[in-house]
Amino acid sequence: MNTWLISDTHFYHENIIKYCNRPFSTVTEMNFAMIENWNNVVDKDDIVYHLGDFALGRSYDYVKRANAVLDLLNGKKYLIKGNHDRKVAQLNFEDVFNGLVLDDCLLSHIPKETELINIHGHVHDKMPFHYMVNKYNVSVDVIGFTPINFNTFRRG
Repeated sequence: MNTWLISDTHFYHENIIKYCNRPFSTVTEMNFAMIENWNNVVDKDDIVYHLGDFALGRSYDYVKRANAVLDLLNGKKYLIKGNHDRKVAQLNFEDVFNGLVLDDCLLSHIPKETELINIHGHVHDKMPFHYMVNKYNVSVDVIGFTPINFNTFRRG
């Protein structure tokens, strides 16, 4: 069993392609590529922490669309709530957190000042993957649209 991290997928968010210069022509192409990338590395029994901004969409079908994607993704999925995550109680995550300490790492959506290793999203491609001694950005825009293994961040 492995543990994986990813952030800022923004499933169904058409404008994110333009905002972050994502290499996709359509939101359908983007969604399909991220689902395929996810399932190529994550097994059914693995754990995935999504560090916020899972999906965007119209209010009337947001829950239906987000859950449809969640149902296609391998692993036991946990959400660290992001600034664009809505109606999280209705989504098919195992659990939802505002932040979480895992080993010597603080998982958050927005970067935090901490003595721990801070693994976060929110900044998309505005910050590189590793940009300070203890800060890591796991926004899909800098990790190849594929979850990254938590072992990457373990000391020693």
